[in-house]
Amino acid sequence: MNRLFTALVAAAALSVASCSSHGPTIAPPPPTGKYSNSSLNGNYAFVTSGEAITSGATAATPFSRTGSFTANGSGTITGGVYDLVNAGGTSTATGPIPITGGSYSVSANGRGTMTFNITSNGAPATLTFAIVLTSTSDGLMMDETASGSQASTGSGNFILQNPATFAVGGSYVFDFTGLDGNSAGPFPESLVGQFAASGGVITSGTEDANDDMALTSSGSITGSFTLDSANTAAGRGIAIIESQAYAFYIVDSTRVRFISINSGGVGPMLTGDAVLQTNSVPPPATALSTSFVFLVSGSSANGGLTRVGRLSSNGSTLSNMVMDVNNGGSENEFGSGSLSNGSITYDATTGRGTLSFQSSSVNVYSFIFYLSSPSSGVIQEVSGPNASTATVVADGSLLAQSGTFSSSTITGPYAMNWSGLVTSAGSLGSQDEEDLLAQANISNLGLSGTSDIFQFTGVTLNMGVGTAGQITLNGDGTANNTMTVSLSQVTPIDMVVYLVNPQLVFFANRDNNGATRIVAGILRAQQ
Repeated sequence: MNRLFTALVAAAALSVASCSSHGPTIAPPPPTGKYSNSSLNGNYAFVTSGEAITSGATAATPFSRTGSFTANGSGTITGGVYDLVNAGGTSTATGPIPITGGSYSVSANGRGTMTFNITSNGAPATLTFAIVLTSTSDGLMMDETASGSQASTGSGNFILQNPATFAVGGSYVFDFTGLDGNSAGPFPESLVGQFAASGGVITSGTEDANDDMALTSSGSITGSFTLDSANTAAGRGIAIIESQAYAFYIVDSTRVRFISINSGGVGPMLTGDAVLQTNSVPPPATALSTSFVFLVSGSSANGGLTRVGRLSSNGSTLSNMVMDVNNGGSENEFGSGSLSNGSITYDATTGRGTLSFQSSSVNVYSFIFYLSSPSSGVIQEVSGPNASTATVVADGSLLAQSGTFSSSTITGPYAMNWSGLVTSAGSLGSQDEEDLLAQANISNLGLSGTSDIFQFTGVTLNMGVGTAGQITLNGDGTANNTMTVSLSQVTPIDMVVYLVNPQLVFFANRDNNGATRIVAGILRAQQ
């Protein structure tokens, strides 16, 4: 989940503990599947974003990491590097942090752990992650570092790199999200856009920025790319885009991962990917005659925000619009027929488009999107009173909906991840980050698996938690679906579900049973 949330931590003590009993005990199933340590082998570009706290502190600090690690196929991390940036701009601007070693283990179901050995503040330190493989080429990860002196949590993923295609060239769509460099904030910021690169230079491009609800659109952006000769195996380099410096890590010619770096120690905390546009830019005929599922997350004046929904596009109009919203802990469901006046525009030169719909004369929801293919793109919310001011800062993914949905198509092993905000006390004032990473088998739309969950409200890490659940499909399954997730000894958590295809599901919480949550996540089939 692309997060823009920051809040106070409720307790200064760091601990690994169990949740209080509010539900039945669920035994984790034995791991079964085709994975092993040999499934993780090669160089992987990774990203995690979350929060960190040191012992005695009363507030957590948002941060992001992006880098590359090397796994040897037999349980050892042999090296790597990464860049880190904190809220406020402190970053690894003078060079990446070396990963000097580490280890990992992968069970048959793809669930495992991974550690990085690093040097922090001049002393040896270890970062710990939970991982779930979604294939031998990629996976999901959750930071679950917890010691007597510091803790960090955050969600992310990793993708196998292809050194044979370490180059930046062609037209890319990007989404960079995080916090700006305002010393009085920092405040949430989102940048989406498209650029064309050749010979280490951005030759053309366009960008839309939502910086603390101030909207700007640039019809021309500049930039450059320089490979880092000291870290060629990691695919690392330095980019300057619109005068902001980024470290980048190349996955392959189709995807590049970025993280902002700030030489003065003050600046934005931004991370995101740039994805190659297929066949240059999708033409209107194929780009706009489909049904899309979207998920955006971010913040509003009320706190954390998630919107997840579905719509159908046909030329310049939208239909079949449905959406679920969690705005600061207040949920609203806009079912079939409750959203109207849907419209869409699209520029086949850049892949940029706009879409909007409304629930009333005063509640108009507006978005900007950039397509990287006819079936995928990035989306940024720009709802507000005028073209220069928004009421929220949020961004995420826009994906074409395809396939048929039933108990026979949504079946087998899946990885599950959610991220967002939670408070055990039911008070928005004490909210902080929650991350969950799980592996679950789905049969007859029922879930059975194992989760790790890290709540920064109380700084509580629970590992190996038995997990069950049930997905309920409505009609043809294209909208208005639900999912109940039960964690051992925890009150069941209710989610609203939007199916992209039988292999990928977006979800967000739909009520606050047991806790006030503002979380969203994915279910992704393991390959």
